[in-house]
Amino acid sequence: MKNLKSEFFEHFKTLSESDLQNLAGVMPVSNPEGHQISKYNKAFLKFQNENLNFTVIAGYKQWLKFGRCVKKGQHGHWIFIPSMIKTKKEENGQETVSEELDRFLMARVFDVSQTFEMKETIP
Repeated sequence: MKNLKSEFFEHFKTLSESDLQNLAGVMPVSNPEGHQISKYNKAFLKFQNENLNFTVIAGYKQWLKFGRCVKKGQHGHWIFIPSMIKTKKEENGQETVSEELDRFLMARVFDVSQTFEMKETIP
C-alpha cells in the first residue's frame, strides 16, 4: 500500500487542475447514498485501474447493507477517507463540539459492477 501511495503522489504531481476538473466531470462517482467522491479520489481510482469505469463505490460491508455482495475473486481499490477529531468545549454552561481533520486513512472499495444483488439484505 505504501508503494501505491508514493507512486500515486508522483503521478498526481503531473496532473494539472484542469486535468482533475476534466476527470471529475467525465467520471461522476458516488457512494450508494448518492454522495459524490472528491476529484482526488477519482484520480486515485483511475490511477489504480484505467479500464474500470467507476460509477458507484462502497466498501464490502457497506454493499451488504444495500443488498449487494462482492463477486468472488474481485479486487478492491483504495480511496482516501478523512479521520476527524472531535473536541468538546464548555463555555458559560453550554457545550459545543467541533470537528477537525486529523489525517487521511485509506479504505478499500468496490464498484457496483463488481457486485451482485442478494436475495436478502443483511441488517
